Amino acid sequence: MRICVGTSKGMVILDPARGPLPLMVLADPTAVWCMAQDCADPAVIYAGATEHVRGRGTLARSVDGGRSWTDITPSGARDEEVWALGASPAVKDQVFVGTSHARLFRSDDLGRSFRESAGFLRIPGRDRWSFPPPPHIPHVRAISFDPHNPLTMYVGVEEGGVYRSRDAGASFEPLNEGLYDDIHTVAIDPRDSRRLYATTGDGFYRSDNDGGSWQRITDGIDRSYTVPLLIAGTDAETIFTAAAAGPPPTWSIGHAGADAMLFRSGDHGQSFTPIVAEHVWGRGMIMRLRRDPECGGFLGVTNDGYVIRATEQCASVKAIAEKLPPAYDLVALS
Repeated sequence: MRICVGTSKGMVILDPARGPLPLMVLADPTAVWCMAQDCADPAVIYAGATEHVRGRGTLARSVDGGRSWTDITPSGARDEEVWALGASPAVKDQVFVGTSHARLFRSDDLGRSFRESAGFLRIPGRDRWSFPPPPHIPHVRAISFDPHNPLTMYVGVEEGGVYRSRDAGASFEPLNEGLYDDIHTVAIDPRDSRRLYATTGDGFYRSDNDGGSWQRITDGIDRSYTVPLLIAGTDAETIFTAAAAGPPPTWSIGHAGADAMLFRSGDHGQSFTPIVAEHVWGRGMIMRLRRDPECGGFLGVTNDGYVIRATEQCASVKAIAEKLPPAYDLVALS
């Protein structure tokens, strides 16, 4: 298995079986924040950047498992940052791109061409969306799909809430009753599409009524800033998340850094327990969790350059790479 890790300095390709040293380091694409794989061909990878580097765009595509990359930034979004990517789980070559200024683009041909979602621009109240750090520009932070109906998708805005489309992005409806609007991740329960989950800057939220209302889950989670979210592939009752003690500005100044902890739920997100393991990832925050196709557990990356790996029952959580640039996303290739 090879792992492509998106970092602030480019792409790092690892093979855990060969040890922690990278097989390959690529400076282009750079400043990688988010990644996605095509549903039909996992060697097709998309990578989005949240920083503008002179002469480079903010969206790239690889068709060879990350070894080489092509700039496919939409012509109408050359000035935008890419904060979220979502490849359709059922439609080959289809990918959605979420950017700064809370814009949403769609391609049906591997990113050769894009069109913007006019329906997302027409959402009432979007003029009130904001983001705390200056210049207060909101962005699309999460794109997820209903595993039973790929035409139904969910888009999370930081800060603006969660919105659902039942027609592949043509129109949207708000789902924000009781939900904190600083959205980081949205997920749909694969056994019951009426059950939704969201991580936010004020904790973990769950909806049992198709997004009609949300409940903040506090049982077992003693940290407030939740970011990644993973529903176990073989057991939809098991959910993993990670939370920091405070927001990103505190991560570099606190005595314990982000003071992050991994949590697991075995009851559809009604309660959580900490994953008791040696704190193997330094002072940073776990930014993304992905299912490990080899052992059934999960892989994760941190903003202080660690890649971690957990077995299915989390009997072992260990660092498989460290001292990388800040890492924000990853994908696995068998």
